[in-house]
Amino acid sequence: MKSKKLFECIKANDLVIPSILLMNYKKFEMNEKELLFMALLMTSDDLIAFDPVYFKNKLGFDANETIEIMSNLTSKKYIDVVIKKENNKMKEYLTAEPFYEKAIFDLIDGDDSVSSTDSKIYETIETEFGRTLSPIEFETISGWLNAKIDESLIKEALKEAVLNGVSNLKYIDKILYEWTKKGYKVPSDIKKRKNKEPEEINLFEYDWLDEND
Repeated sequence: MKSKKLFECIKANDLVIPSILLMNYKKFEMNEKELLFMALLMTSDDLIAFDPVYFKNKLGFDANETIEIMSNLTSKKYIDVVIKKENNKMKEYLTAEPFYEKAIFDLIDGDDSVSSTDSKIYETIETEFGRTLSPIEFETISGWLNAKIDESLIKEALKEAVLNGVSNLKYIDKILYEWTKKGYKVPSDIKKRKNKEPEEINLFEYDWLDEND
């Protein structure tokens, strides 16, 4: 009776489901309970405190259902938990911001970018950087993939950045620019070149550690 619950929430007019979410939630691999949970977060004016009682009153989910749904959406990187200190106590809040930063790109890019949005390179870079990528960074990576730059070459450039202590996509972009200009398509091309002569990449003077530049 999941559909019945969805119908009741819509009919009650106390939960607005964004059309982009309602029309595409299957594409985002959400079930109907996750759809309702996301709709509540997305239509909230502010962060929502993680309170099972609140979700029970709003959506009819018990504590176990709420925790399971939250866990599923977190693992899909559609929601995030924000910790705030209030009155000397740590309090957990939920935000749907990761959904806007990640899933919406799939709709914006369209069918021509399926390969780029399905790529695991986004997660790989996030793991190495230890943070969530910004929308601009997503666009940059998508641009690499749409330009047919091989993922293995992107990972090699990422490795180069990490070894140099730089968590900056501009740095990686410059490396990839230099490599593609030299005709490198896969990491083995770099190794072949290094065997013939030392590899030198002219990364112009720039404070790569300052991501605000």
